[in-house]
Parts: sequence; C-alpha cells; structure tokens
Amino acid sequence: MQPAASAPAPSSAALAAARDALAVHGPVFRQEPIEWGSEEPLAPALAAYYRQVGPGWVEVDTLGLPFLFFPLERLWDEQAGFRWSRRTGARLVDWNDDWTVVALQGGDPFIHEASTGAVLMAGEEGWEDRLDEPEPVFRDLAEMTLALCTVGRVWAGADDPFTVDWRLTEEVLGQVVGALEGVLGSHGRAVAVARRLGYLAAR
Repeated sequence: MQPAASAPAPSSAALAAARDALAVHGPVFRQEPIEWGSEEPLAPALAAYYRQVGPGWVEVDTLGLPFLFFPLERLWDEQAGFRWSRRTGARLVDWNDDWTVVALQGGDPFIHEASTGAVLMAGEEGWEDRLDEPEPVFRDLAEMTLALCTVGRVWAGADDPFTVDWRLTEEVLGQVVGALEGVLGSHGRAVAVARRLGYLAAR
C-alpha cells in the first residue's frame, strides 16, 4: 500500500519553539534528508522537523520511563519492532506505510502520520496491550515536542513529587495538567494527554 499525500510541515515559528524547548534536554542540530537510512521517501514534515528542530539522542525525564528522541540517521532503524519484526525482519501487517515512529516512552511509540501530520499514540493500556488502532493525540510534530518537553520541565522542577504512600502529589498532577493546557489549548486535551503519558490520576 502506498502512503497518502503528505500533510504540510508545522510553521517555522512552531518548529523554532519546539527546538528551544528540546534543547534544554539534549543536543539539537540541523539534519538533512540524506541522513535518512531508507530508500523510502522521507515525509516533508519529518524533513522540516529534522532540519529545524533536529533532535539528537535526547532523553526527557518524566514519571516512569523517559521520552526518547533520536537523530535522523537512526530514525529508520528505530522502526524495528513496529514496521517489521525484530526477530525475523518480516513486515508487520498491522503497520501502515503512512506511519513513522518519531519518539518512544519505553515500548510505547509516538507515531507520525504523514498524510495528516498528526502524532498518534495507543490508548492508556499501552502499545503491546492495545485494543484499538492508535489515535491522533497531537496535531503535529511541533505540538508533540512542546508537550513532552513541558511535562519534562515540570517533572524536573518537582523536588518531592510523591506522597508517603508513593502516589503523585496533587500539586505535581495539577502542574502537569496546567502546563499541558498551555501547549494544547484546552483542559480536556491536557487531562487526556497527561493520562496517556502515565499521569493516570490527572483530572
């Protein structure tokens, strides 16, 4: 199946803001499509993202496992286990040609959909235990990057995020939701995204 026509890239201003946010957590540098390790075409939005945001190996600490971004030269290799089987190399039938994994949290992928520009995620049950197709969570790559970095900033500033019985404090949960609301534009979206990112008691 051939991928559908690609959506336009986020604006230069949005990508610049994403770059500034990500640079707090690790290396960013301009990367060109020639570094893409596949003969398949690189989606224009991904090409713009790596030129203007350009994540290297970047870990953004958060509750549980960190968010992991990777450089363009490794992007194709990071499709293993999603696009094809790590064990056999065989193509996995439930993977869409339109999709590219652009970041990870443990074994859970953030998936760029070329035709829409959106970033998809599995439900709260996670990728391996998913019951349905992944759903659009972020409008584009810039919004995803800003959201993940915003959560990382809140987490880094939380001196004592847990109660005595190892529950997240209401203060931290409120800060995560509030920070996400500033990126996503609505309280409902902020709560839904926080829960998908592991902050299950967000409200």
